[in-house]
Amino acid sequence: MPPDRESPHRTLPPPGNAPCGALLPQGIDAGAHGGIAQSQARLSPALRAVHQDLLRKFLATGRGPRVGWVRRVIWRHGLAPGSAIRDLAQADLVHLNTGDERVEIAHPLSGVPSLHQVRVHGGRSLSAKGAIEALGIPLMANTAATILSAAPGTRQQIRVVRQHDGSWSWEPGTTVVVLATSECTGPIAGACRHTTFHATAELGERYLSAAPRKQGRVLTQDQALALAQAEFGPLLVSSGN
Repeated sequence: MPPDRESPHRTLPPPGNAPCGALLPQGIDAGAHGGIAQSQARLSPALRAVHQDLLRKFLATGRGPRVGWVRRVIWRHGLAPGSAIRDLAQADLVHLNTGDERVEIAHPLSGVPSLHQVRVHGGRSLSAKGAIEALGIPLMANTAATILSAAPGTRQQIRVVRQHDGSWSWEPGTTVVVLATSECTGPIAGACRHTTFHATAELGERYLSAAPRKQGRVLTQDQALALAQAEFGPLLVSSGN
């Protein structure tokens, strides 16, 4: 969906299962692939299995796996490590740190501490680059979790909880999510840093208007959850299902 030239800052209609890639500029790498879930779906079965092993390791340890571990997993699946790592990066699914020593980004997980912290109940504390990714972590892992964040500008604390039965609670109850980007090219991580929680729709609109954004939309709670589910819910599902 290209930016609305007349009114770029607006509330989205219900997205259903529309992927994030349909809502961001097509120059964003994952957007060009149709979103994170669609990008993973295009991988070979072996590379998809590598990606899922990597995500599970990240979830279990709370840190991005070291490259040595990633290479061993890739070999185990019968692939060449160098080309497999490049393919995951080109798919905008996994990115290494600047020293190529450790996985820094494996959407929806971030190896860099961020504004959005996800505390898995009975598990690790994890970081996410953006609000949609924070919502996506418990959906991907099918687990209960507490998300703690702070609205940019006001620094008001936002608390979102997913219970074991799949129900959600939001504090404040009027919380919305702003899906925004100031960049139209490159990895989706550049867009995620502008995707944030806000205490009210009015504050979300104010955030969009306070600085130039290439594209921005205010999402209701249901819209944000539908988007997070579409993007990240399928990532650990067995290809046989």
